[in-house]
Amino acid sequence: MEKTEKNLHEKFVLYGKNARKWTRKCALLLPEIARLRIWEKKGFENIYEYARILAGMSANAVNAALWTMRKIEDKPALKRVVEEKGIGAVRPIANLVTPETDKFWAEKVREMSSHALEVYAKEFRKSDFHACRAAKNCYENQDLFSEIKTEQIAMNLKPETAYQLKKLKGQEDWEIFMQKLLTAYQAQVEAKKPTSEEVPQKAKSRYIPAKIKKYVIAKTAGACAFPECVKPYEILHHTDRFALTYMHDPDKLVPLCKPHEQLVHLGLIENENQFPEKWKIREKADTTDLKHLIDLKVLKYRTAQNNSS
Repeated sequence: MEKTEKNLHEKFVLYGKNARKWTRKCALLLPEIARLRIWEKKGFENIYEYARILAGMSANAVNAALWTMRKIEDKPALKRVVEEKGIGAVRPIANLVTPETDKFWAEKVREMSSHALEVYAKEFRKSDFHACRAAKNCYENQDLFSEIKTEQIAMNLKPETAYQLKKLKGQEDWEIFMQKLLTAYQAQVEAKKPTSEEVPQKAKSRYIPAKIKKYVIAKTAGACAFPECVKPYEILHHTDRFALTYMHDPDKLVPLCKPHEQLVHLGLIENENQFPEKWKIREKADTTDLKHLIDLKVLKYRTAQNNSS
């Protein structure tokens, strides 16, 4: 019974891989088919009907293929990536790429998961904007670069909760009041920080003691520590790498979502040994850093695990 189920699963995986392979090849042909209106010459009502009947492609898949291939028509490196990984792999960065950065982004698509690539592209756009602002030559009107001093946050609160907050605030400015609340919360967290005696100097395993774990998670209220990321944390990351120190130092543990943790292990985060508020992305890893060699082994191991599952 188990052998039969295993055979069925293996066949399904094999057929699925082949199906994805041929779907990718169909997507590559669509722009030229659309340009020559081959669908019309073959008696189809439109290219969507043509792709649906002949290749089982949805309208969304057709639109994605046409849009993405138009964006990368002069980017040969990304075209090769599409043949290997499909249209979806390059969509997050299709608007960012230029002929000059074609190879750079092709490398990033190959080494990152789709979620990590989306996060990296988002951070890249922000960093590129700041570089542009520093140069002060992107727009004639420099007022566009004025710093935003405040940010509005909308909250849905129960009437009694809103009333209590207003009473506590009194005549005080909301900014000052919220800063006091944050300071009080941080003090409460720090009061529960494990003492040096409670932190093993040489841990016997990767298992993080409950008290250390609880403290580290509380510092970000369970969210990813990367600047402006509000996703729930998924992994507690050792900024000094456990393989080097064999320690679970609460000051060197950072809660991260999976995409940001992958960026760290790809060596694409600057200032990693500083507080996360100082972190920012970079274009290339520091290959001379010993941590990078460990990270490459971690990524190789995880890739092998994913391929075997």
